[in-house]
Amino acid sequence: MENISVVSFGGGVNSSAMLIGMHERGIKPDAILFSDTGGEKPETYQHIEEMQQWCERNGMPGITIVCYDTSQHGSLEQECHNNETLPSKAFGFGGCSVKWKRQPMDKWVTAWEPAKAAWERGEKVTRLIGLHSGEMRRGKIPDTEQYAYRYPLREWGWVQDDCRQAIERAGLSVPVKSACFFCPAMRKAEVIQLSEQHPDLFARAVEMEQNAIEAGNLETVKGLGRNWTWKNLVEADRAQLRLFPDNQAPLCDACFDGS
Repeated sequence: MENISVVSFGGGVNSSAMLIGMHERGIKPDAILFSDTGGEKPETYQHIEEMQQWCERNGMPGITIVCYDTSQHGSLEQECHNNETLPSKAFGFGGCSVKWKRQPMDKWVTAWEPAKAAWERGEKVTRLIGLHSGEMRRGKIPDTEQYAYRYPLREWGWVQDDCRQAIERAGLSVPVKSACFFCPAMRKAEVIQLSEQHPDLFARAVEMEQNAIEAGNLETVKGLGRNWTWKNLVEADRAQLRLFPDNQAPLCDACFDGS
């Protein structure tokens, strides 16, 4: 692969499959970065460790974990608590991802000697992003003077099933969806699943939500669900299940309107 290359590793299916596909094609990146918000699910951190071992076994660079400057806020979760608010996605913005995901990677690459040497030679650093062919609605990042962006999964014509098959082919477990456990982009079924599988994390998310509500800082949204609160959603779901002793109540996004 031309130029210095850096993988943006998200800890999920796509970026894991991208690494495996690169290895299968004899492509070795120069660095692999994972930006940690401090709020990933335990399964994601476990998968990152599994991928770290896979990289070591297969001669790939180790996964470098970077994070935003935590001197003021130890994590994105703590930042929301300190500011008595919610992640910016709850308000329809992507600032939390830019600040806690993209900026730490950019800062690391900017200080990386191979990148600085490449720029001195007038070359660009290639950033490898794990978006597959089924995600074409998610546009491409335009190249800049310093960076060229490539999407190997799209170049190979891979879709989600191809990514899963690659992970299984490598003898690895298919990871859960990578996202903060308090991400406002989670669907209602995912929030309910979180409350069942990780009640401790769900309680922390609700505490964040209640903290912002009680501070009076949610003028345009109701909670982490934007027009509904996670607390009310799960309470309504549990009330519904009590009407069905055999636990056969249907679960769907349309079951609760967030009121």
